[in-house]
Amino acid sequence: MSSRLTHIAGGLVFGLPIVGLVYYFFTEEFSYFRLALIIGISFVCVFTGSIFPDVIERPTNPDHRGLFHSWIMLTLIFASAFIFCFVIIPRYGENIFPYPVFGFLLGYLSHLLLDSTTKSSLR
Repeated sequence: MSSRLTHIAGGLVFGLPIVGLVYYFFTEEFSYFRLALIIGISFVCVFTGSIFPDVIERPTNPDHRGLFHSWIMLTLIFASAFIFCFVIIPRYGENIFPYPVFGFLLGYLSHLLLDSTTKSSLR
């Protein structure tokens, strides 16, 4: 079972660069101020997404994993992040709203990817 700090660090290292790169490639008018705003808001959302599964399903023992720590949820979160990255953000690229949601999905995805590498893996 990974520690909460590992999930937070993994989420931020995985999620924030991807949010920044998606903004860079999908926006028509790049702005460093807007990038900083998006990264700042997404920081909170990636942080939240990276610990969200353990908040819902408390890690009381190594076998605490239920629906929110499952391969089905990993597939759903990956598909949602993919749709946000390649459909929603390009369509609404000038809005700030899609980026924090995308950040949350990336944080959640990183949590599940980290848990899949442990001995207990995912359900």
